[in-house]
Amino acid sequence: MSIVTTVEESYPTLSRQERKVALKVIQEPKEVQKMTISSLAKNVHVSNATITRFVKKMGCENFYAFKIQLAEGPVVPATTTDKKDTVADQVYSYYKKILSGTWERLSPDDLHAAVNLISKARRVYLYGLGSSGYTAQEMTQRLIRMGIAAFSMTDTHIMYISGGIMQPGDIILAISLTGATAEVNDSVALAKKKQAKVIAITSDERSRLAELSDLTILVKNSKFVNNSRFVNSQFAITYALDIIAAMLLENAKYRDRMNHTIDLITDNKFGKR
Repeated sequence: MSIVTTVEESYPTLSRQERKVALKVIQEPKEVQKMTISSLAKNVHVSNATITRFVKKMGCENFYAFKIQLAEGPVVPATTTDKKDTVADQVYSYYKKILSGTWERLSPDDLHAAVNLISKARRVYLYGLGSSGYTAQEMTQRLIRMGIAAFSMTDTHIMYISGGIMQPGDIILAISLTGATAEVNDSVALAKKKQAKVIAITSDERSRLAELSDLTILVKNSKFVNNSRFVNSQFAITYALDIIAAMLLENAKYRDRMNHTIDLITDNKFGKR
């Protein structure tokens, strides 16, 4: 495991000041390799002592040893697509980093397990707030078009109520990049008491949501990609959901239902010819 990966996985356990150092290391490891401990401290507005504590938490004796491990990390070959001449290039680079980082974290076995749980579910509830709520609503529409009984819960009160009336055979697909959204976690905890199964999509395998879930789909945290102007925290989650939807559509039953619902919508919109 590279030292950058270690930093990413340790991020939730770090103090607020140590997280400033961690983000710099994750986003710009090559630049950090060239810095002294004092220049890094000045750059991220922390003390030298904070950096010393941080590198020891990463298993390094001192900052010099930490930089050696950074230098020994995997080398990503430069390509013409890594250029940053235009905003379009910057956005492309951002997407590529999110996709590759999520691809590395996704487990084929976990994805198949998620598809199996959804296929056998009595009802599927999708939980999400804010941007995650919009993602939940979009995925809900896909599942409904496949003939799956799906419901998006994006209001805190309704989410909590639904958690309390779950039944065995119900599935919750809980979406939270950090895994720390209190309202989602509290609702999931209620649903667990009612014997509902929970699939989490999150970036933090040590979050409360992951602990509560029966199955966790891990994605890349977009915060770990240096991106000062362009923000789409749902991109990694959308990628994971796209894979799950595509895997569900390998089932002829769901594929036929999807095609049927598309035909219904088309006929209603344009009329039969």
